[in-house]
Amino acid sequence: MTDKTGLPLRRSLSQSPPLQAGVLFGLGLFVAIALAWAVRELGTVITALVVATFLAVGLERLIGSMTRRGMPRWLALTVLIFGTVLVLCGGIAAIIPSLVRETAEFVDNVPSYYTSIINSKWVEQFGGESALLENAKNVVTAENISKALSGVAGAGAAAGSGVVWTFTTVILTMFILAGYAQLRRNAIRLVAASKRDQTSRILDGILQQIGAYLIGALSIALVAGVSSWIFMMIVGIPYATVLALIVALMDLIPQIGATIGAVIVTLVALTVSPMTAVASIIFFVAYQQLENWVVYPTVMRSAVKVSNLASIVAVLVGATLFGVVGVVLAVPIYAAIRLIGKELVLPRLDAS
Repeated sequence: MTDKTGLPLRRSLSQSPPLQAGVLFGLGLFVAIALAWAVRELGTVITALVVATFLAVGLERLIGSMTRRGMPRWLALTVLIFGTVLVLCGGIAAIIPSLVRETAEFVDNVPSYYTSIINSKWVEQFGGESALLENAKNVVTAENISKALSGVAGAGAAAGSGVVWTFTTVILTMFILAGYAQLRRNAIRLVAASKRDQTSRILDGILQQIGAYLIGALSIALVAGVSSWIFMMIVGIPYATVLALIVALMDLIPQIGATIGAVIVTLVALTVSPMTAVASIIFFVAYQQLENWVVYPTVMRSAVKVSNLASIVAVLVGATLFGVVGVVLAVPIYAAIRLIGKELVLPRLDAS
């Protein structure tokens, strides 16, 4: 094959002017920079899409179980949506009265909290109430108040943005579920025809593990929240409903989430009495052992089987790269990578 000059095409390309090579290199560098900029600017959108896909894969297991019993897919999706709405509304309806009551109790107890703090030995070491008030006057200046108000405004804006993106993620999840089968078929078609059967098998394995992990994690978090609520109601720790919800949400974070929830509950228990705080520590240490050795293995036996070392390393890497979302998705992503290696890499190494 020759070019217009009659020279072989390979030789013509090898003798291309340096300017042309520089232009091509610059164009490639520009495209790479543009892609990096787009990924950075669209980070929130990409995160919402990844989380929505993760949730859709998990909820697909519920829809699949309903369709296998003869229910049409559209009806199964409708039942799931309305069931989720009812559960959320019921949860909110159950939490709001307790939250209002416990908030009112906290406001009523503020004077007693103030009195106990003022009369404590810790305040006496700093000169008593007069010295504390004098230091407070020095801290409460116009500049500090302005900074505090700006911080509150920023926190409010961040909370509002979080609510908007949470709602957007839920909507994206519903759309992904609605077109789940078509999306899967289109993804398989991007692979060469000779590799589609193997790719389909690997993809189904990954989706099954992700779905099983999500359902298992939600079940474990529910057990943690209910158990902690029962304990707090027995020993009389205030704000039990809100704290139980926090414990359940924190328990979704592998390895470290349960510890964070236990610390929060123990700090609140300390306002009741030191013995209550000690009881809280004993309960959460005992429950953590029960969860690690009984609840977690039982629930996750058919899901992802990841060692503790691999789980900790995956969580650290995910937290460093992607924050809280990376922590939550680290274990199933590692399980997916491990499955790909088992299906593709290891057979080639064994055959070489």
